[in-house]
Amino acid sequence: MHVWRIELIGDADRYVGSLSPGERARHARLDGAPRDRFAISHGAMRQVLGTYLTRAARDVPLESLSGRPPSVPGLDLSLTHCDELALLAVALDRVGVDIEATNDIEPGELRELADATLSPPELTQLLMTPPNEQARAWLRFWVRKEAVLKARGEGVGDRPLNHVDVSADRVADLTLVDVDVGPGHLAAAAMTPPATRVVLRDWIDRSR
Repeated sequence: MHVWRIELIGDADRYVGSLSPGERARHARLDGAPRDRFAISHGAMRQVLGTYLTRAARDVPLESLSGRPPSVPGLDLSLTHCDELALLAVALDRVGVDIEATNDIEPGELRELADATLSPPELTQLLMTPPNEQARAWLRFWVRKEAVLKARGEGVGDRPLNHVDVSADRVADLTLVDVDVGPGHLAAAAMTPPATRVVLRDWIDRSR
């Protein structure tokens, strides 16, 4: 499975021309940084998919509806972003990917978050973790849960999160992999066997 790391910086306007009418309508409804990041992430996604499908970015038959994962015939996709970094997962079968910033957790909120979101095995693992590492450990569980839900086509509110146990690297019919995307963020991917390995690639805009 391929995961593309996309930096959401640069001239966003140059990607708008490659977007579909639906994407341009979504782009027009946004303001400020979210607007720019949408243009770059979706323009980059089209460039990446164009390399797989041997098509120009604007000709990729990508469907991208609000609240739904992007889709293109023949591939399974998952797109996530946090601040100025996005990840695009591309596979042949169900896939999910999630990324979060490591500085988003207040230590005083950790126990309440853990009780509400972790399964008993996960909570046991958390409590066995040194206190100064527990916030990062909880976030690791969180991105793994998000990845599983995305691979299943579910949302965070579709079921209690403490019923989704990601303490092991297999969850029913999915394989879980932690993805090292560099300092400041944690990421995870859920994929359908026989895929067991993530190939991390950096997107470089080759249309310049």
